[in-house]
Amino acid sequence: MFFTKQLAAATLFTLAFAVPTAYADDSRNADVFVKMCDENKDGTITKAEAMKLVEKMFDKADTKKAGKLDKKQVETFLKMLVTDSSGG
Repeated sequence: MFFTKQLAAATLFTLAFAVPTAYADDSRNADVFVKMCDENKDGTITKAEAMKLVEKMFDKADTKKAGKLDKKQVETFLKMLVTDSSGG
């Protein structure tokens, strides 16, 4: 569980800095990410809403349902995060 929280925190950090840098001129990516996370449709995302999305993607990547990801699963997980959050 501790590893999962660390991975989720690292993922959010990556999203916060890597995706905006890669797509700095395209605000549509932020709109897509907000729509993906914003459960109460207030136009903002809370940490809890963002973490819920990360956990959902983690669970999808955890094909062995072990509660942890091996290197190949981490690669899949990170690709999902970057692709889905960039609207791709």
